[in-house]
Amino acid sequence: MNKKIIGVVIVLAVVIMLGVVVMNMRRSRMMSQPLQTQGGLVAVSSNGAPVVSPENAAATSLPENMAAQQVGDMIVSIALNPYPPTGFNPADFEVTLTDANGQAINDATVSLDLTMPTMWMPPNQFPLTSASNGKYSATGQFTMRGLWRIEVVITRGGKTQSAFFDVGL
Repeated sequence: MNKKIIGVVIVLAVVIMLGVVVMNMRRSRMMSQPLQTQGGLVAVSSNGAPVVSPENAAATSLPENMAAQQVGDMIVSIALNPYPPTGFNPADFEVTLTDANGQAINDATVSLDLTMPTMWMPPNQFPLTSASNGKYSATGQFTMRGLWRIEVVITRGGKTQSAFFDVGL
């Protein structure tokens, strides 16, 4: 009987130790990725590196709730309201598309894909409605606190391009 109890205790100890190792590995992986504080809307590449380029120089004078970057021959900007966004509450997303000369692009189909780079999330995708003057808008929701990546998916003339933005809640 004592041998059975000792065996069960040993198995439980091994399971607990494996759990601690796995949790530490996850924490180490998350700590190695750059994290943002609340707010901090910033243009990034698809892998999350901040976009710093001559084309993005004008973006430094944008309001706090906006970010922009050049994608191909377009300037893609995004604005969030309210700002900073909060989890579980609706947020208004407004994307503005212009060409290199500042002319509005009104012939695109635009959608958003909201993901969390540090964890798997179910799809959180929605289309934007075209208004005018290159503006596309929709209301969506961040489902929890943390670092979010916003992918703006733009289809125009049979070609699809994406712009990425990170925001911390």
